[in-house]
Amino acid sequence: MTDGDEAGTGGPDEERVEGGAARSWKSVDHHAQRDAWSERFSRGGPADFLYGAIVAGFMLAVSSTHDASSDFVVLAVAGVLIIYWAAHVYVSALGGRFRDADHSIIQRLRLASSEEVWVLIGGVPALVVFLVGRVLRLGVADSALVALWFTVLMLGVVGHLASHRAGVRGWALTLETVIAGAFGLLIIGLKSLLH
Repeated sequence: MTDGDEAGTGGPDEERVEGGAARSWKSVDHHAQRDAWSERFSRGGPADFLYGAIVAGFMLAVSSTHDASSDFVVLAVAGVLIIYWAAHVYVSALGGRFRDADHSIIQRLRLASSEEVWVLIGGVPALVVFLVGRVLRLGVADSALVALWFTVLMLGVVGHLASHRAGVRGWALTLETVIAGAFGLLIIGLKSLLH
């Protein structure tokens, strides 16, 4: 630790915490932050993350015709993800009022907005893969297909992690992983039927 860190004037790695005291980036417990993030994800994130991934996949399948533009596909996927997230927020906030009389609808909307953010996060990977495909000069339909195969892989990985965490091993783990990814295969089948 330098003299600047001790004096509270140690530069850009410092942040102010409650009470005005300063702490350096190095003194932050990053393991605790990661554990808190992991705990928050495991409370509600996996289901919402998967919803977001599936919604993005379906929108990629439906919107990525051979004559569609990249802008149209991105706007369609992002727009539906945002609407889907807003619907989750609305239902969570309004439905929760029946069992939570202590918080106003505004407070519940604010809380639901942050809790349901996993729906948006779940759709981001497929969109990023689609855009990478376009940067690499793949066509719109081919970029969407690569993004859909990535979604199959992502669904399988999340299913594998969930099953492994639940103590499943061996062939049962393989079977559960395949079943988890199979929903993505349905989306690819839909894309081939539509195009």
